[in-house]
Amino acid sequence: MRFGFCDLTMLYIIATPIGNLEDITLRALRILKEVDYVLCEDTRVTRKLLDHYNIKNKKLISYHQHSSQRKVNQLIRLIRDYSLALVTDAGTPGISDPGNKLINQLINEPVNQSMNQGEKKVDRSTHSLVNIVPIPGPSALTAALSVSGLPTDRFLFLGFVPHKKGRQKFLREVLESKRTVVFYESSHRILKTLSALKELGNCHPELGSGSHGIPKQVRNEKRLVVCRELTKKFETVYRGSAAEVLEQIKKDFPNGNPKGEFVVIVG
Repeated sequence: MRFGFCDLTMLYIIATPIGNLEDITLRALRILKEVDYVLCEDTRVTRKLLDHYNIKNKKLISYHQHSSQRKVNQLIRLIRDYSLALVTDAGTPGISDPGNKLINQLINEPVNQSMNQGEKKVDRSTHSLVNIVPIPGPSALTAALSVSGLPTDRFLFLGFVPHKKGRQKFLREVLESKRTVVFYESSHRILKTLSALKELGNCHPELGSGSHGIPKQVRNEKRLVVCRELTKKFETVYRGSAAEVLEQIKKDFPNGNPKGEFVVIVG
């Protein structure tokens, strides 16, 4: 099934709810009903969403960060003849998500180019390309910024905190930025990250000046907004210095094992 101009194949990039299943647009639901295939991070998660909106018998194909190049090539061949939608488990595809890799490859080679080795490449100037259409909607990034109360005319988004290599450098970049900074962190490492921010002496106004080579006037301006489980039943927003937010989360989770997904904003 084709949509739009007859010489274009279609790939729809669809944002899906980050928690509350009601947070999806009418346009997204219509496209999900009409496309031939849905590429999804976890077919079980997407099936739950489709079932909730009575979208039955939809063909789902798994596509995620561990998908092989061979799988990507298969998907590109599929787009020659069918309309596809790309979704993630939650939020907007391509935002801290491998969807951008598939999109980039589609942009840089014709969808009707043969992927078999040994065959001549097709001149893209004489053949149709894929039409990539954004279907906007939920994103943890914008949801958190909207309730932060911090400056959002300019901000820096850094994705997930590195697990090991480059972690210290990452946090220093966060603290030294003159702009509002947003990043994601898992429940397993949120306490460790907040502790590191506290120890760097950049987010607590009572610490002495210059102990880590960061000016006191910069440290005193830093405030955090940490959002947990946005749009879900136990949605919580913590505000204050790194030390204050750390204590608030510890109070909510005295066992030392916070639950949920976190968006951290430093302003």
